[in-house]
Amino acid sequence: MFPVRCFRRYERTDVLFIGSWSQNGFSRTCKRSFFSEAIAFKKSNPPDNNLQSVVKLPRSQQKSLRAVDLSTEQNVSVVLNELFAQCEANEAAAAIVPWFCDALPSPKSRQDYFADLSAFFAFMRESGVHPFDVTGDHVRLYKESLLQSGKKSGTVARALSVLRGTYQQFGKKGFVDWNTVSDIQAVTSPRVDKNTTPALSEKEAIALLEAPDISTPLGMRDQALLFVYFKTACRSSAIAKAKVGDLERTDTDWYLVVTEKGNRTRRLALLESAPFVLRWIERAGIQSDPLAPLFPALDRDRKTPTTRHLAGRTILYTIKKYARQVGLEVDRLDRRGICTHSLRKTALNNALKHGAKIEQVQQWAGHQDIRTTQEYIEYHAKDAETAARFNQIRPKNA
Repeated sequence: MFPVRCFRRYERTDVLFIGSWSQNGFSRTCKRSFFSEAIAFKKSNPPDNNLQSVVKLPRSQQKSLRAVDLSTEQNVSVVLNELFAQCEANEAAAAIVPWFCDALPSPKSRQDYFADLSAFFAFMRESGVHPFDVTGDHVRLYKESLLQSGKKSGTVARALSVLRGTYQQFGKKGFVDWNTVSDIQAVTSPRVDKNTTPALSEKEAIALLEAPDISTPLGMRDQALLFVYFKTACRSSAIAKAKVGDLERTDTDWYLVVTEKGNRTRRLALLESAPFVLRWIERAGIQSDPLAPLFPALDRDRKTPTTRHLAGRTILYTIKKYARQVGLEVDRLDRRGICTHSLRKTALNNALKHGAKIEQVQQWAGHQDIRTTQEYIEYHAKDAETAARFNQIRPKNA
């Protein structure tokens, strides 16, 4: 066995886990003596608040992992083969490529999951553990290390999700025994708070829409962009990728064809936002170019449209800029602040407030499961009283 090694701080006991490693992970002796050794270590070694237990990839490498093109199965196969070649587990890639591509149709999701896999196997490689020798204890240690390093619960839950899926595929191919797979599957994810994105009130949303200076090309573009957000309830990526040729017209209405999560194509009514979009593309001079971005980045003069789509961070900056301009609290301490998703949530809640049925809002949002739509709903204390007033059970003399 390898020498006893300091691993990381344990949240509940405030001690340092130490243990010896074998090629098959933790030895039984190590498991039995885990806590007794840790207590002894604590007495003789004060805690180090600066302990870093997670193998941190350089920032440039983290960006490159998320910039890699994973839009095709061939590209996915190449990068996974490279990853597992570094871990001396060349046969592992073929086991998960079909699952990886089928479960994650979105290139963005593939990039995030690939980054999670890379970080985990870098962590295991640093500890001298082969991918096929990973146990549930290793995953539990990794989970706690992520939490101790300040990772958000949602990020940790996603990392555990990809590990469960990966080791399930390893189990099916016979690389890992099913008892180990079951132990890894049993590792629980941290609680992830739902519905934390702040929504705007109707008054705040209108103020945000009226904030851009429409006498300038920048302001005209931004107002049209914000209005399309509120009228289509689209995700940020769908609007960012929209082109002029995605506009469609019927006898009476204008529509925008968008590509959303899972490469699903949807046709959404622009309604009152249509004139704003048409005025913008006419002023930008892009109305006859179907391949031009519908909301392009502007040149340095803030007037001339380029051929580049707006980046997601630019849209986020735009929303925050106008939110601050109208006096909204943009950033909230230890909570999620106003973001692009706030506009989507605002639109859905506003429709419900004005009488739309939740099934209709589900279709508008493009949710396959109505429970996802329910997570967007903002409930208020008066809702209980309003529901009670619908109750018609009362005596005749009431």
